[in-house]
Amino acid sequence: MSCNNMVNIVHIYTKSIVCLIWCMVICVQTVRPFQCHHNVLDSHHNEVDFITLVNFTNAMCARCYWYISDAENAWANDSIVTKTIELTYWPDVGIRFIINNQFRTYPFTYAALNATDWENDFFLKNFENEFYMNTFMDCCKDAKKCCEKQIIIAEEEDDDEKDNTVGHYGRPNTCPTKWDGWMCWDSAAADSTHKQKCPAMSHAALGYEPTPCAKESATKKCLANGTWATKWVEKVYEQPEHGYYPDDDTFYEYCTYPKAHEELRQARVSTYVFILSLVLCCAGVAVFVFYEQHKILRVQIHMNFIGSIILTCVFSIMFNYLLREAHFSRSEVIQHNPKWCRALVIFYKFSHISNFCWMLNEAAYLHRRIVLSFAEERHPLYYYLFGWGAPLLVMVPYVIVHALDEYDTNCWTKPMLYPELIYDILPITCIVLNAMLLFNVVRVLMTKLRSSPDHFRAGLRASLILLPVFGIQYTFYIVDFDPFDSCTTGVFVAKYCQIVIEAIQGAIVTTIFCFLNGEVHIHVRRTMNKLVPKSSIMLTEQQELEKTTSLWVYIGKAYFWLLMI
Repeated sequence: MSCNNMVNIVHIYTKSIVCLIWCMVICVQTVRPFQCHHNVLDSHHNEVDFITLVNFTNAMCARCYWYISDAENAWANDSIVTKTIELTYWPDVGIRFIINNQFRTYPFTYAALNATDWENDFFLKNFENEFYMNTFMDCCKDAKKCCEKQIIIAEEEDDDEKDNTVGHYGRPNTCPTKWDGWMCWDSAAADSTHKQKCPAMSHAALGYEPTPCAKESATKKCLANGTWATKWVEKVYEQPEHGYYPDDDTFYEYCTYPKAHEELRQARVSTYVFILSLVLCCAGVAVFVFYEQHKILRVQIHMNFIGSIILTCVFSIMFNYLLREAHFSRSEVIQHNPKWCRALVIFYKFSHISNFCWMLNEAAYLHRRIVLSFAEERHPLYYYLFGWGAPLLVMVPYVIVHALDEYDTNCWTKPMLYPELIYDILPITCIVLNAMLLFNVVRVLMTKLRSSPDHFRAGLRASLILLPVFGIQYTFYIVDFDPFDSCTTGVFVAKYCQIVIEAIQGAIVTTIFCFLNGEVHIHVRRTMNKLVPKSSIMLTEQQELEKTTSLWVYIGKAYFWLLMI
């Protein structure tokens, strides 16, 4: 072979090699490398490249196991499974876990977990129950689906780029789809906030899965520069060096407070209606005191009844604002169990139980006046002893029992089961007795009005007017229900009706006893005549009484038809 031929062959081979290398470079540049976005960072604060879907799934599944290890009561044996000391990826064997008290490392793969019977798997059999195990496995499965979604999106965008259409990477300042360790977040426009229902992993600390309507939402912020918001977290567990590192800033705080926003809404509705009742009750008491009506026994009972309602309104407003709203706004005041909090609950319960006692006093007095018309009036002391003394006798043993270490938690807001009967028995007794007295009062009224052609309607109207006075509306509270169990609109409407009925009692009672009282109307008209005698028409007492009586009948009918709607 001549020298020229050798040179030509070498030249051809050289060109071929150069072309091959050039093609390889072009291919590498045009094929997008595998990368599913996640929250695991290397020492340089960059996302770790797990190369394949299998490696990504194993790593994220390991993180799920690491996260759930914080949950109380998640493990059948706490001494065996604890937080991992290090999460390390070895290309030859995959993810390794260090298990406490075992002095061994175990291979950890999602495929092995998904293929074996959980009772025979070292990791799965240590869960306390299926809820925690399913929560962990669902986290692994969701991580895998999130990566698969990212791969599909990347492939579609590669095709779009070939067709000269704009894909995700052609849109600057857009946050990419990402797995944050608990759930998958779709791509988002810059400077926007996204919201999703809380994932199952966020409920591991609760020990149960809330119903769909009870679940709160997690939020994540996409910044103006097209990156997801991060926060600086102290390096612990898997980071051996000291300092801080950037971590995903997904807002999961409300996830551990199921029903928080709805409970806040209910508490505020209750507070607003209690404020309305409080204003009217205070105005009613002021009217009675101003016109010196409080010297009459009937009015004394009215004023004490309204006074118990005022206490109920005041402490209910404080309870709603300082405890309920604070708790569902993520405050830990109930968990800290301070003394002022327990004192507030004591006064809150005392005011409620005194309200029931004075309702029974009102019912007993009215029953005595109608059924036993000629009976001698009892001494006021009996009414005071029962109205204020009976609640005190109930609250003393209730406080003593609640102060025991077993029940002295959570600001005494949780029922004590059987010991709670110490508090419940008196209100229930009052409701039952009031119902019996109301039935007898209506029976006597129907008998006396039998000669009237509309006696049935008059008796029904009297019954409806007396319902809030006798507290019969509280029978709706005997059967407690949680609208979040069924998540139906009708049950939520019933719950709001229950809230309004409880809080509006003061407004209705004060209106009946004071603002619709004929004697009060006479006193008010006399006062007005004294203030503006020239511009007012002086009426006789009989005319004033007839005018106020007609007003009472008119408003009574309006109230009756309002209740019948």
